[in-house]
Amino acid sequence: MSERAEAPSDAAVARINARIDRLPRWGIAAGAKWVFVTAYFFAFYDIIAIGAVLPDVTRAFHLTGSQQALPLTTSLFGYIVGAMIFGRLADHYGRRPLMAATMALLAVSSVLCGLAWDLSSLSLFRFLTGMGIGAQIALSATMINEFSPARHRARNIQRNIIAAGVGDAVAPFVAMGLLSLGPDGWRLVLGLGVLSVIPMILIAWMPESPRWLAARGREAAADALVTRMETRLTAEGATLPEPEVTADLHGVSEAAHIRLIDLLRHPWLGRVVVVTLYWVLLYIAIYGFLGFETVLLDKLSVAKPQGLLYTALGDLAFPIGAALPLLLVDRMQRRYLLGISSVIFAAGLATLAFNTGATTAVIGAFLVALVLLINSGVGYIYTSEIFPTRLRATAMGFADGIGHIGGIAAPYIVLTSLTLWGARGAFGLLALLLVACGLLIAFLGVRDSAQSRLDSGIGEPS
Repeated sequence: MSERAEAPSDAAVARINARIDRLPRWGIAAGAKWVFVTAYFFAFYDIIAIGAVLPDVTRAFHLTGSQQALPLTTSLFGYIVGAMIFGRLADHYGRRPLMAATMALLAVSSVLCGLAWDLSSLSLFRFLTGMGIGAQIALSATMINEFSPARHRARNIQRNIIAAGVGDAVAPFVAMGLLSLGPDGWRLVLGLGVLSVIPMILIAWMPESPRWLAARGREAAADALVTRMETRLTAEGATLPEPEVTADLHGVSEAAHIRLIDLLRHPWLGRVVVVTLYWVLLYIAIYGFLGFETVLLDKLSVAKPQGLLYTALGDLAFPIGAALPLLLVDRMQRRYLLGISSVIFAAGLATLAFNTGATTAVIGAFLVALVLLINSGVGYIYTSEIFPTRLRATAMGFADGIGHIGGIAAPYIVLTSLTLWGARGAFGLLALLLVACGLLIAFLGVRDSAQSRLDSGIGEPS
């Protein structure tokens, strides 16, 4: 836990931020960087894994249609609780200890999921898993943001999202291999999340966030850490320019005492509402797709159920899609990139809705996988970037966590639309919701502060 916070000064916070922002690249050890790579990999592996094994879990526990939704729903409730609670605790006690706690939680709960004996036990353990995933994703985005020089934030987050794409792509192939071992193969698929202890081991190389330390009034600790970062880079041959301390453009003092309720007041309320609605709509589509893609494709493949194969082939696009924003994220406003990718996401779902065979099914799944991680990865960047350091983890946890209400509703929306309109209607409804999601963020989202500062020529926010 952190030491008792002293009263920070805006000048001290600005100095630390300016020193980090003038660095040419990350100043932390390589082992610390791998924490985020492995954390994203295992978190996103688990998100895909539960959908991949859902038909087998249904057979193992003899679930009805509505019962199929319960393991997904409880996981998403856990995601909300984990993202909000751990995000708030991280703003108070520090990023590093809370990050370690989320990793331990995810590893233990994954083992418990593999040992579940009925629907109730699996649902409870999935709630705990969801807590770990939600907190881990929110804290990873926050920490990458705060360790990075301002101009490299977006690229650093997106490079780690590539690891998430690899986790997404690997999960269905792992599932096909382990499910072939017998009726209990699904237990191995879920239990494999125990390997999330790997980033917990690597966290020994990770320091606390210097921006957080400064914002909590621990200027000496922040100064010592940034000095080590500077020393590491100069030893590698980097030349460091003089830091340029700029005025706060967020309209709020970093030294001010900020409470959770302040998110719901001016000047933050408008942007909180927009990004939260964005996540709600996006997560209906994402979790509706990831959780039921295999089920819906099986419904459309009447001759021979092979939805998991189509899913696996389409999911090969995840790493490619995760890498695409590296070419685009600094060339256009984040909100417009999110809007465009939402429409392409919708086009992929529409292709699945009207597919006539294996080729179009794989094309539709490939299109969705190509842009899904643009929506989520750039969404993390955008959400964390439009709030100041002292609010960042709380705001990220709040918007992303409450957004998962959409994920909770997704199974019921998909199952209801499946009953009313069939698999094609379910895919079509998700496509319409994504169009609304894209229009919302493109036209009502605030101009992201990173782009505004680039345009003004005075650098990005801290």
